[in-house]
Amino acid sequence: MILAQSQRCIDDIDLDDVQSYTYQIPNSDQKENPHYWDHQQLNYYVFGKFADSTSSDDTTITAGIYNGDKLIYKTEIDCRKGTWSNKILNRKSEVEEILRGKLDRNLTSCKAGEPFDLILKVNNFNAISWIFNAQPLQHEVRIFERCTTNRVAVVDDILIPQTKRISQNKMEKKQCKGGIKRPLVKLSSKFNAYQATKFVTKARGGAKFDRLVFGQCNAWPVRMENKCQEVRNWVIARSKANLTKETIANHLFRFPLDVNVTNGLGVFGNNHIELSPRCLSSKYFHFQQIAVHPDKDLSLMLGSLRSYCCCTNMRTGQVFDNNPEKYCHLSGECVWSGIACEQAVDPTLLLEIEEENKRRQNEGALKGLSKEMAKHVSSDSMIASVLRVNNTNTRTGVLSRVAG
Repeated sequence: MILAQSQRCIDDIDLDDVQSYTYQIPNSDQKENPHYWDHQQLNYYVFGKFADSTSSDDTTITAGIYNGDKLIYKTEIDCRKGTWSNKILNRKSEVEEILRGKLDRNLTSCKAGEPFDLILKVNNFNAISWIFNAQPLQHEVRIFERCTTNRVAVVDDILIPQTKRISQNKMEKKQCKGGIKRPLVKLSSKFNAYQATKFVTKARGGAKFDRLVFGQCNAWPVRMENKCQEVRNWVIARSKANLTKETIANHLFRFPLDVNVTNGLGVFGNNHIELSPRCLSSKYFHFQQIAVHPDKDLSLMLGSLRSYCCCTNMRTGQVFDNNPEKYCHLSGECVWSGIACEQAVDPTLLLEIEEENKRRQNEGALKGLSKEMAKHVSSDSMIASVLRVNNTNTRTGVLSRVAG
């Protein structure tokens, strides 16, 4: 059975309820290619559960990244004390605690039988975030101004962005943006995050690990087939979303099924909300995910266009046929080239989705929405409503063309 658990990750490893595991990070040899991962956003996911037959009295979870056997950054979670602490190897080669806090018992009870997840997000060389059961293991932000200087050419007193060598006089154009927020703590470790060669997890007491994921990607718990909205809620709860009372109404107008999403974690979060899986209904994933997390193959110069568009299995949320080489493209290509992902469309599911949309509208307002907003169907559902089952190839059962 294909499990709905990740999109375009490098490694997705099943662990057999272990209490220790060392993951060797691919392409991390500091001699052969010391800068392979530089400037890339990396995601480490650890999934597990608290064993049924043990108490939380002596349960601890520790995870960290290392350069060889030398610590870079780790977190230690103590269920009995209800605390967490983050430590580095400082430039004096001493282990130093840099952050400490209390577990949110509404998110983590450490009770037997409950699952847990731990995420390490590498944003850049010294900006790294730990997230445990949707709780950021850090606090406080710094606000600053960022200035960039772009070289421009002067031609008849008109500024022209310099994209190639020209002979006219040149000048520097400085642009500044204020109010930028980032986590307060910047790591001062002996090694930076991109010098990591391994990721190590250890547990004691009732905690056991059953899965580890690495890559530039979104991942979520297993056994969530046909539960797209639950997956989306899970991802957004750990994302960089920062939904407020002022912005939630507009968000729900665009995505009516998001009535139960949380605010997200802002600068302490994992991936941007735009990269969260999109749903055609509470059960089924959109057959074309237009913003899937970018990887090293996509140039940083693409900016806001730096993401993939992938044809997707509607039940699992994974890339169709588990074949990203064939079914993933640069996001812009899906628009420019009219890629419609007909192969991934299941017409039987579309009919079910259309019937669900009609039922929701007939029942009146969705929870927390006005009747007017309930009538509004998100762009995702609108696509489903115009794709009719009778517009299929009778032999293959998939769309032969897209209805307009």
